[in-house]
Amino acid sequence: MKKHTTLIFVLLFSISQLSNAQAAIVAMIFGDKVASEKFNLSMEIGVPFSSFSNVDDLKMRNGVNFGIAGNLQLSENWYVSPTVYFLSKRTFLLENTDLHSNDDYLNGLYMNTRAKTVISYTDLHVLFTYQISNSNFRFGLSPQVSFLSKAKGTYEGTEGEFTQKITDFVNKTDYGVIANVGYFLRSGHEGKGLIFNLRYYQGFTDVLKDNFATGKNKSSYIALHVSLPFLTDELAAKNKKPEPISED
Repeated sequence: MKKHTTLIFVLLFSISQLSNAQAAIVAMIFGDKVASEKFNLSMEIGVPFSSFSNVDDLKMRNGVNFGIAGNLQLSENWYVSPTVYFLSKRTFLLENTDLHSNDDYLNGLYMNTRAKTVISYTDLHVLFTYQISNSNFRFGLSPQVSFLSKAKGTYEGTEGEFTQKITDFVNKTDYGVIANVGYFLRSGHEGKGLIFNLRYYQGFTDVLKDNFATGKNKSSYIALHVSLPFLTDELAAKNKKPEPISED
């Protein structure tokens, strides 16, 4: 837990330090048209706390989402953001489980034990958001499709920890829907903006195969998420200026 928390803070610090240079690179490659308020790219990082239905003795653990999004303003209030998470880890702890392998001796050593399980995906979703007029709050929905990249379980035992590849016990595709509540801090990130999001994901498919966990094991998670848009320096300077006070 401490290791993952430290990694998250290191990533956030690194992103804040590197974002200006990356924005400049994006602008040089694609031009200012992909670094405007109407359309821009953004770096995406999140911390999901995952669970699965019909799995006994499960405890949520924090994972990591990391990727990139394209953000298009459709109108004054509506936005759409196609997003890919190249790294999407859903992590949980099984308090009382057994090792499933072809080695009966190993299975006997790791019976009724704890196991930390990490399922890694590549996630694709398209987030549609509505920002309330004269407000910084945004509300959105998104379909999501996740493609399995790998999965592993680390089992505790008297002989020490044993890590097993469990990709064969996990179905290749998961899909569901995301509900999102966001807050847009225009002056944050040195005027380039910050979007803080609280997300809930509900999967519709059976994630774990019956030889690992019986029943319908649908995935769900609550995630804290940050979006860091890439904007031009001119727009950033404008966003950092205080709003003029109107005189009645």
